[in-house]
This record gives sequence, C-alpha cells and structure tokens, in this order.
Amino acid sequence: MNRLLAAEQLRRALQVFASTLSEDQALEIASVYPAWTAQAYYKTGDVISHGTNPVGDPQLYKVAQDHMSQDIYPPGEGTESLYTAFGLDESGYPVWAQPSGAHDAYNTGDVVNYKGTLYESLVDGNVWSPEVYAAAWKKVQDGGEPGEDIPEWVQPSGSHDAYKKGDLVRYKGKVYRSKIDGNAWAPDAYPDGWEEVVE
Repeated sequence: MNRLLAAEQLRRALQVFASTLSEDQALEIASVYPAWTAQAYYKTGDVISHGTNPVGDPQLYKVAQDHMSQDIYPPGEGTESLYTAFGLDESGYPVWAQPSGAHDAYNTGDVVNYKGTLYESLVDGNVWSPEVYAAAWKKVQDGGEPGEDIPEWVQPSGSHDAYKKGDLVRYKGKVYRSKIDGNAWAPDAYPDGWEEVVE
C-alpha cells in the first residue's frame, strides 16, 4: 500500500471517529473536519468547516437538514436553516447555536455569547434563545468580558453546591470558568477543571 493511499485512509478514519464527538470535543480537533464544498450531499448532523472563527481556528458548522450544497449558499449569515455554526468567540465563550434536541440543549450555568452579549442559562434542557424565552436566561454582561457581578470562589461542601460547567468565579484576583460539572476543586488545586477568562 502506498503512502498516499494510507494517508487518505487514515484521514477518512479520523473523520468517521470525529463524527462521534460532542461539539466541545470537535472544537479541539477542528482541522480534522472536511471543508464545505459546493455540489456535495450533506446529511443532518454532519460536521463541516468553512472559513475561520474569531480566534483563527476553522469555523465548524453542523448540518441542520439533508441537502445538496450550492455555491451560492455557503455556510454563514443567511443559511442558518442549512448550517448551524458552533464554536467560541474571541474571549473563549461558546457562541449560542440553536439546539436540535435534548442531547445538545443548554443546561443550568452554561454561559454563551448571543449576539455579542453573554447569557447564563437558568434552566436545564434550554433550547430557546435569550430573545425567544428571556426568563430562561440571565444576562451576564455586554461585550464579551466578565462583569463585576462574578462571585468569589467558595469551597463547595458537596455535589449540591459544586460548580457546574460554565460557572464563572473570581479566585485570587482572576476570573475562571468551570470546564466540568460537579467541580468542587479550586482552580489551583485542579487546573484542568478550570480555564482562566481574560478580563
């Protein structure tokens, strides 16, 4: 088997594996996903890349309905019924994307960037945008930077008050966002559970 054929088979195997990942996992290996092309048949749930996101990584899209792509309708503004963008904004917050069901709905504590403003979900299974169902969201602040109302980190006493994925806290003068649910560790005790948010 020649190297070119082996490399192509490896690329295809990676793409098959990549199709099983969550959106968060997909963002970590965004360059593996195939680039969007015109005159291609896409199935609902396929993940493709097109252009770059604000941090310079490939912009990923989830196909929202089965269709044959056309060069006049690439992923982006105006084609949301065909492609749902997902990814991070310049500050590292997830960009709000319309969930397609319970498996990708937002949960309590998830923080998203919706049209340039950060919102925190107040309910589990949240499939509504902050415009459509405002009672399910709390505005964190405008402009993509943490606001002054972020609480200081407090040692949780159990699972009932552990931090959820997306929770923002202040710790030793810095702002951190929890990367996991059930987070009972301080940012310096378990750095993999937190990411620093630049103010």
